[in-house]
Amino acid sequence: MAFEKGNNLGSGRPKGSANKISKDIREFSALLLQGELENLKAKLPTLNDGDYLKVIAMLYKNVLPAQKYIETHESDMPTEISVEIVDRLSHFTHKEIDAAIDDYARNKW
Repeated sequence: MAFEKGNNLGSGRPKGSANKISKDIREFSALLLQGELENLKAKLPTLNDGDYLKVIAMLYKNVLPAQKYIETHESDMPTEISVEIVDRLSHFTHKEIDAAIDDYARNKW
């Protein structure tokens, strides 16, 4: 059976390759539009604003790739940051600074 799970007999179309029919339709459409460019250039300025924008939007669909929804997940990393400004570290010993950093890390993480 062709669609049996684990069947490796048929390789199918390679991932990312274009469908032949879709490719032919796109090429034909491009040739058709190419022949209509002069008529399109002449008629666009005569359209009202709404119709003009509709035509431009339809043309962009053929030029720009379609946007896809991307699912995002919230990060487990903290999103709040607090900053304590110390005027001079010379007022503190290295031991006091290390202890403050360790204490802060233990309470935050």
